[in-house]
Amino acid sequence: MTARGGRRAADGEARWEGQWYVVPWQVIFRDLDAFGHVNNAVYFTYFEWARTRMWLELTGGTSATDVSFIVVRAECDFRHQIALEPIEVRVRIGEMRNTSFDTSYEIRTADGRQVSATGRVVVVLFDWKKQAKVPISDELRRKVRLFQKEAE
Repeated sequence: MTARGGRRAADGEARWEGQWYVVPWQVIFRDLDAFGHVNNAVYFTYFEWARTRMWLELTGGTSATDVSFIVVRAECDFRHQIALEPIEVRVRIGEMRNTSFDTSYEIRTADGRQVSATGRVVVVLFDWKKQAKVPISDELRRKVRLFQKEAE
């Protein structure tokens, strides 16, 4: 099966596991650097893909124009090398403030046993026409709690 954008998912479709949105992924050759492991910059692409997939599912969006946020901070802790192998990229929404929220990440081996990286990205909701940040709606807050199975 092919994920959006033509990249092949590793084994199955994205799914919710508790508070995590899990995106199966197959590392491809171009992700590797001269050392034979995934280049550090590519981890942020994995974060981006999982975050975008989760956002589109939460909001019912279908295209890039439905992504109404911008990244204001991104960080990654590298724990183990990733080779040409299937992985899972996990994302969840953490603290939600007035106009911004945190997204947390884990990149794991496909069997889920080893954490290869963790990360955090802060995004701000953004109105592209007005070029201004916008508050997080109560509706979006409810959807996040529902999808992540948090108590209201």
